[in-house]
Amino acid sequence: MIKKTFFITLILTGLTGCVEYQWVKAGTNKQQEEMAETQCQAQALRDLPPDNKITGKYTSKDEKHKTTDTSYSTRDENESGRNILVKDCMYRKGWSQIEIQH
Repeated sequence: MIKKTFFITLILTGLTGCVEYQWVKAGTNKQQEEMAETQCQAQALRDLPPDNKITGKYTSKDEKHKTTDTSYSTRDENESGRNILVKDCMYRKGWSQIEIQH
């Protein structure tokens, strides 16, 4: 039973990973879509600029060369809010988002 559940979960996970979205509007082309989305992204960046927070720190030491290397991982706290602003902007401009299966 566990193998069957795992197999079904694996198939469903694989299917959901192939979904993409595309903006569409009657009488427009790909270039117009890209231009509209770029304008909306620029406005969203002005309205809600990045707010990067450190989420992790990794330090490695090389005793042979007496060096220390530190790297940080960050997350933009405003990214999801900006995505919402972009979608709202596109919808207000008359665009619709459709799901495309690959």
